[in-house]
Amino acid sequence: MRGRFHSLAAVMLFTVPGAATVAWGADANTGFCSPDLKVDKNRLAAYLIKTYPVSTAYLSVGDDAAPLSSPRALAAWLLKKRAAEKAAGAPATGDSSNVDHMAEDLQALLDGKDGQFKTSGRANAQAFFSGDNDAGLSCTVAEAKPALPHAASAATMVAAAATGTAGQPTVAAAAAPQPAPEPTWLDHVRVRGNPDQLSIDRNNKAGYASVERARVTLANDDVAASRTNDIVAYAGYSFDKHPIGQAGSTYEAVPYVGVKQNRVTTYSATGNTVTTTRTSQIGMLSAFHFVHEGSPNTEDLTARPDYLINNTDGSRLLTLNFTLTPVRPGILNDFIRWNNGLAFKPILIGQSRNGTYIDRGDPSVYDQHQDFIRVGAQAGFTLASTNPALPFDFTTTFTGLKALQGNRGIHYWKSVLTYNFNQNVGLSLDYSNGVLPETADPERKWGLGISSKF
Repeated sequence: MRGRFHSLAAVMLFTVPGAATVAWGADANTGFCSPDLKVDKNRLAAYLIKTYPVSTAYLSVGDDAAPLSSPRALAAWLLKKRAAEKAAGAPATGDSSNVDHMAEDLQALLDGKDGQFKTSGRANAQAFFSGDNDAGLSCTVAEAKPALPHAASAATMVAAAATGTAGQPTVAAAAAPQPAPEPTWLDHVRVRGNPDQLSIDRNNKAGYASVERARVTLANDDVAASRTNDIVAYAGYSFDKHPIGQAGSTYEAVPYVGVKQNRVTTYSATGNTVTTTRTSQIGMLSAFHFVHEGSPNTEDLTARPDYLINNTDGSRLLTLNFTLTPVRPGILNDFIRWNNGLAFKPILIGQSRNGTYIDRGDPSVYDQHQDFIRVGAQAGFTLASTNPALPFDFTTTFTGLKALQGNRGIHYWKSVLTYNFNQNVGLSLDYSNGVLPETADPERKWGLGISSKF
């Protein structure tokens, strides 16, 4: 009950006329820059909360009471609460939309998009107001004031103080936010070029930017002296996320099907031959998202049983695959935003691929199809443009897996440069070289084709 009263008091401080003058409101209306031109985080937080208020209902829901120690603490609490909601797949409503706007406008400041401010240190909106974060903002002019692009569209949350019949303070209901559109079955559909990435939600911008795309490609293979028309696509259906463990940790199941089809024209002195091959896959991706109390760090663990049918050589392969992705905001598996229109994302993902052949296939490939256990990692980076006029992104990764059982380890390098027509469709130029993680076949290939992720 005490936590609920604190939450009501917090929103009154920022939404009841005159109340802010008594407490933190003065911070929201005074200068942001100290004499040494450093931005006062408390004053900035107060200004953001005043611009993007939330209702008493939003502040009073949750296991932890909204803190009243400072505007900075309350802003950190709001950003953390909304991040946990998004991780659990919660849609944006009037209240949470305001917190989303707060995070987006704060990130724009940290990215240097407002010329009145510049940042120092690693800058991430979710962690900026936390007590142990030493990233800072400084003013380029003494009278700097943030330009908040979403301020005009902020939902108006009005709380009025009243006296209850028992003499206790009460707060009137806030203005009803516009209801979020009801999700349809299409919102649960995922289309990718890698089944391990089917659990990455489209709202996860850092993760979604690096997912492999389903593609239709024209490729040249220098090793095999061939030209290939290539189709690769995995389609899955994401069931609702279920909370596990600490608040914000979730589990999600994504059953999927996949197809790879190659039409290969091989050139030789005796003539050209055309071969069409196809593999089909069916599996279930189980995705676990783990959060940590008091920390922005998270881990994503996936487990994926998969059954592959090779229609060319008759083999049948059953695999169990694992990935572990540690996310360290602004450091690892998350974007580091620069002030030059680019964002850089270091990639490091632990992997284990383990397979047994139900049917080793034709005699010609029987000896090659050995059961295997492989452990290693994928490392690389994504470089993405944040300028809408230059919608490019580039991803390069190297996958190295040591064979603990079986006679083949994996070493595979892949690079993809994509021009994005929109969030889902682009034109991709890709190059790959090494031993394929899925089949352990050698490959050196470049390709140009239409690619899509959804």
